[in-house]
Order: sequence, then C-alpha cells, then structure tokens
Amino acid sequence: MTTSLDWAGCHNARDLGGLPTADGGAVRARALVRSDSPDRLTAEGLAALRAYRFTGVVDLRASYEIAANPSPLAGDGAYHWRPFIDEVNDPVRDLADLAPMSEVYRVSIIGNAVRVAGAVAAVADAPPGPVLVHCAEGKDRTGMLVAVLLRVAGVADDVIAADYCRHPRGECEAASILAALERIDEVHGGVEAYLLAHGLTGAQLSAVRSRLR
Repeated sequence: MTTSLDWAGCHNARDLGGLPTADGGAVRARALVRSDSPDRLTAEGLAALRAYRFTGVVDLRASYEIAANPSPLAGDGAYHWRPFIDEVNDPVRDLADLAPMSEVYRVSIIGNAVRVAGAVAAVADAPPGPVLVHCAEGKDRTGMLVAVLLRVAGVADDVIAADYCRHPRGECEAASILAALERIDEVHGGVEAYLLAHGLTGAQLSAVRSRLR
C-alpha cells in the first residue's frame, strides 16, 4: 500500500514504497514519489516536500506550463525538466477529438518513447535517495512514466493499475494505463526492450531496478 503525503497545496502526492512485486518483494519506501505540480504548494507544503530531501525531481510538463507556473524547485540541483510530450510532433494530435483515453495512451506511450526513456534515465542517474516525478495533475503523463518504472521493478500490471486509479480528482480508468502497457508489449515485447530501444542503457535499467527494489 502506498503512502499519501500531506503536502499542503498538492492533492495527489504519494510515496510508492510498499507496492508488492510479482516475486514477493516490494518497492522500496522513500525511493519513488509521484505528485501533481509543486507550483501549487503553500509555504508549509513546500517545506514538507523539502523535508523528503529529494535527490532527483523530474518535471514532465510542457514548456508553456512551466512558463505559466514555474517550479519552486527549478533552482535546485536535483531538478530536471524532461517534457513527456513532443510539442512539435505530438502524435496524439492525429487522433479524433473523441478518441477514448485508452487510445490516447496507446499512441502517446509509443510516439513519445524517446522522451519516456529520457525521463527514466533521469531517475536512474539521480544520486541515492528519493526521486519525485510529476506533471500538472499527476495523472496522465506521470501515470504512464510511473507505470513503466514500476514494470521495471517487477510490479504486476493489476497493481500498477490500482495505484493509477488512486488519483483523488478526475476520472482514472484502469483500462487506460493497461492499454499503454499492452501497446509497449505489442510493439517491443516488454518495457525493458522498449526503453533500451530508445536510448536507455543497460546500466541505467539496472540502476532503476536497484533503486526501486
């Protein structure tokens, strides 16, 4: 069971430690935290975040989001901007306006694969300690990145989907995140091959697994 974090101003912050892995293990506590954007934090909330002593912060938002709402962590050495979506060639733009979210996820996870691998690399290369990953709402982009990271750690898809659906605001359907993972399997045969094909090294893949286990 993950731990919700009381960061005033954020509504979707939680430590993913404790999620069970398929081999009977668990994700390490204080290794990976997901949240919505910390630009909304109150002074008290920001102090609570900083008390976690993050060694890596991966911001998945687009350039226009950062320009409008800069991260209070942007000046920290641990901060890394790794936009999830290719703003010039966003593959989702070609979908019909009423395309189901599961199809949006299927297209995005493959079309933005290089960027996903870059975000995973930022997690892998962070010094020992907790890493925070976030987008604006901590749901779609963060959800897909976290699903990939948890798959690397050996967490089963049904557990990944259950964690994804814990978002306290907005609709989260398990079918959406499962569709993204299924598409990775269809195209690449698994997340490891998917990441290695798009720039992650074997050493970085091992580093992610060691960090989270």
